[in-house]
Amino acid sequence: MSTVWDDGICDGIQNMARDAGLLDSGSPIARVYGWDGPWVSLGRSQNSSACLKPGCPAPWVMRPTGGKAVLHGHDLTVGMAVPLEILGLGERDVKSVYRAVIPLLTRSLNAVGIPASLAEETPFVRGAGKVADCFAHVSPNDVVDPSTGQKVCGCALRLTNRMVLVQASIPVGKPLVDPSLVYDAPAAVGRHSSATRDELACALRTEFDSAGLG
Repeated sequence: MSTVWDDGICDGIQNMARDAGLLDSGSPIARVYGWDGPWVSLGRSQNSSACLKPGCPAPWVMRPTGGKAVLHGHDLTVGMAVPLEILGLGERDVKSVYRAVIPLLTRSLNAVGIPASLAEETPFVRGAGKVADCFAHVSPNDVVDPSTGQKVCGCALRLTNRMVLVQASIPVGKPLVDPSLVYDAPAAVGRHSSATRDELACALRTEFDSAGLG
């Protein structure tokens, strides 16, 4: 059975530990959650001293996935793990795995009123050089608003021999701290949404069931 639920609010340490634990489930599973205040999560290969400004007003935590830094506290966050065998993928190819799982998320976002599409399906793709902020860069694989090109979701993956873990951050409100105090050249993330954790969890559960992941 697939399990998708609203996991409430935790601090950064607990949230990352719970997401990492999803990989041990052996079955399709996802949690939608929030943060107990402003936090920064760093990709597992990032260095805090290189990414964050001195005196950063938010505590930071390392993600079990890769990717760039993400400021949390004003977002809906998703941790999702799926067995590769269920996806019908015999190889641990990151691009193929991403393409197999990300539609679960984009369809769920559209269902709760957040327009979402892969950037490569739109005219909007831009680079930003070596930036720390996940939302300052849009690649063909990123999730964007198809009408504006604005990045609506930051995603990162981790592959094990049998599972994929996806971590996704969807800003829905105003940042709790000034992003310019966190890192250089932060992106302007202006989308606000009334979508709730429970609504997104319900939409994602529906997508799991529709995809035969139940």
